[in-house]
Amino acid sequence: MQPLKKSGPFQKPRSKTVRKPSSAETQKKNTKKKEEKDKRLPPKHVEKRKYVRKKTQEYGTSKLEVRFAKNFLDRLGVEYIYQFKMESIGRYLDFYIPSCNVALEIDGDYYHSYGLVYEQMSPMQKRNHRVDDQKNHWCAVNCIKLIRIWEHDINEHPEMVMEMLKKELASAEKAETKKKEMRKRH
Repeated sequence: MQPLKKSGPFQKPRSKTVRKPSSAETQKKNTKKKEEKDKRLPPKHVEKRKYVRKKTQEYGTSKLEVRFAKNFLDRLGVEYIYQFKMESIGRYLDFYIPSCNVALEIDGDYYHSYGLVYEQMSPMQKRNHRVDDQKNHWCAVNCIKLIRIWEHDINEHPEMVMEMLKKELASAEKAETKKKEMRKRH
């Protein structure tokens, strides 16, 4: 009769004698690890650029909108909400100025089909046209003044755009204060 082999999950584990490494051996391992890490790092004389990832918006933004905010709204010192969400229709306005109750839409010439008849537009431009109509309607229903500014005006006539903004925001602010006075109790 042969002896039974112990194998499988019920096998008794062998006891192992574990030897603690000496301090010299641990130092060697640590230096090897550091050397391995150093090989992966770029040389010290080459500075690695640090890119900080900003918190992304839910909706895409354009360089034109960023440039508009910097060159016009920030210079005017206007407090605004960038990418204001219209909850009921799930769309975004480029800028909303709550103090004046004014919304600004910055329209690119190509994407918003400047100077084209509806039949000449691409499917993407037609879709953008329908979205623009939705935004216009939503602003009208919610008593928000919507101002659309075209890309070519921003690029070719910035002084005209600045004057128009000053005038529109001043008149909207006057109208807003008048409404607040009317709501007050006498």
